[in-house]
Amino acid sequence: MTKNYLKFKSRIRIVSTLVMCVWLVFIYKLFTIQIIDRVDNPQGMKVEMIKGKRGNIFDASGSSITQNLTFYNIGVHPKKIANKEIFLRDLSNCTGTDLGIYNSKFNIAKSYIQLEKKTIKNCEELKSSYGSAIVINQDYKRYYPEENLFGQIVGFTNVDDIGIVGLESQYNKYLEPKTGSRVFKRNGFGKRIADPTLAYEAPENGSDIFLTMNKEYQAILREELIDQVEKTEASSAMGIILNPQTGEIVSMVSVPDFNPNNPKDFETELQKNRLLLDTIEPGSTFKVVTIAAALKSDINPMKEYNVEGPYNFHNIKMIEDSEPNSVLTVKEILAYSSNIGTIKIAESLGKDKIYNQAKEFGFGSKTGLNPSSEESGIVYETKKWSKSSMHSFPLGYELTATPIQIAMAYAAIANGGFLLKPYMVDQVKKSDNTILKNEKRFRKRILSQSDAEILKDMLAYTVENGSGKKAKLAGWDVSGKTGTSKKIINGEYSESEFISSFVGFFPKDDPQLLGLIIIDGASASSNYHWGSMSAAPVFQSVMKRIINIDSDITNKKSNKKLKTKNSDPILIQKNIKKSQNIEMVDMPNVIGKNVNSAFMTLAKKGLNPKIVSGMGVIISQSIDAGQKIEKGTRIELKAEIK
Repeated sequence: MTKNYLKFKSRIRIVSTLVMCVWLVFIYKLFTIQIIDRVDNPQGMKVEMIKGKRGNIFDASGSSITQNLTFYNIGVHPKKIANKEIFLRDLSNCTGTDLGIYNSKFNIAKSYIQLEKKTIKNCEELKSSYGSAIVINQDYKRYYPEENLFGQIVGFTNVDDIGIVGLESQYNKYLEPKTGSRVFKRNGFGKRIADPTLAYEAPENGSDIFLTMNKEYQAILREELIDQVEKTEASSAMGIILNPQTGEIVSMVSVPDFNPNNPKDFETELQKNRLLLDTIEPGSTFKVVTIAAALKSDINPMKEYNVEGPYNFHNIKMIEDSEPNSVLTVKEILAYSSNIGTIKIAESLGKDKIYNQAKEFGFGSKTGLNPSSEESGIVYETKKWSKSSMHSFPLGYELTATPIQIAMAYAAIANGGFLLKPYMVDQVKKSDNTILKNEKRFRKRILSQSDAEILKDMLAYTVENGSGKKAKLAGWDVSGKTGTSKKIINGEYSESEFISSFVGFFPKDDPQLLGLIIIDGASASSNYHWGSMSAAPVFQSVMKRIINIDSDITNKKSNKKLKTKNSDPILIQKNIKKSQNIEMVDMPNVIGKNVNSAFMTLAKKGLNPKIVSGMGVIISQSIDAGQKIEKGTRIELKAEIK
């Protein structure tokens, strides 16, 4: 070989190497474009949905009634998993979920399987091992930190975070977040490729709701109702506190209640807002309608009526008063809740005036607080009245009303004659503080100012000298009226089952708070069935405690604070915020009690009762009486009809 040949051969090798390198680069680029990035391949382009947070609900002080806890949904593409056993073991080690549960869900024939829904474990580290085979999406779960306190008001959401009960349902379109999206690419190895030019739509959090309701008022009212149900052996109780000048609801409670964090553990009946959905015959609290109609017809409050009984009403029925009297003025007829006097006034007016006055007070019509979940009650037109209606209707029978209707009727007296639309939502705000919704204020004059003032004075006389004495607040002028009505059992009026009530407001000359208390089924053997004995004392206890904690409530007559059994702020707080320490209680014996009574006994102890079978009387409890157990413990009960 010549030197020239060797030199030429060397150059050929260099050129061949360079050509080979160029081809390798070309092939790599082609592989990257066609195989790895593959942007023209639909499988290379992905759309990721980004969920926003549901709006929260706050009380009047800004305290959160709802929260969104961060959770994760974990899914898998089975065909991309090389070793099922290792993958499921790794996932089980991360989440703590039993391996057998995953094995039962895993199906190689499916393209995608969701293995975890709303777990607190992120498991992001598994992505480094399994790439696009595992899908982990952040999600949120609704949580109610106040538990039972606002359960029947706020309601709850389903597993998809959609409101199905209460305010969560009524205001779902405002609370619901707007889902965003992000388009991204994956290469052939399942790795994401950053590309800022791809479409992105940011999620939008739901709007927040601000209530007029006060958490401290709510805790006080609930505690006092629970105490009274236990004391009077009642089946249930309800209460409303509102501002009669504006219609703002500041507290609304019915017990027994439920915990919205685990609604399946409670009867559906306990989940509804009874103040809007339950109707009762109002009884003597309705007598104010007849008196208002009398004032409108210029009957003097000091006019006297013979109320000696019994009174033979057109040979249809003998009317009697609970306490006999001879002659009473209109003012005294209301104060002493005289049935005979009320009917004689109604007879002098005629049925049309009584009916029209009832309709003006709002009876028979929804208040508008929640039109889609509110009863209107029944007020029959006079043409449908029977011969006995004239001795029943003026006394609060042969009609039905919701508790909120009764409260708003008395609010019209308190505020000088205006029927208001009640409301509990003050504002709906977006995250940027843009106000989306303000509750519309509604007021309609139904009484003259002078008639309203006369009624306020008459109701104050009722509390001071009549049936409402146990609602008195020392140093404050309270106006109010008791009520007691027989319950209808199996189509007939019971002689042993009653609805007891009291509705009142204060201070008389500048009413700032109105309260309605209803006790259902209090024991007649101890005279607790009378509104004066069971409902009026609760009004007094609740309002005393509120006066002691709320400096905004002013009294022209006196700024005196009142001595109460539960005025210590620590006692008030016990129902507002859970103690940081584990609190132990003695397990009570509820065997032999009816279901409602058992629920109330356990709820008062801070326990979580659940009926697992039967109805009627409790025959067994999952934890023996006398044991020390942690507050919040679930107690399983069995019942049977005896």
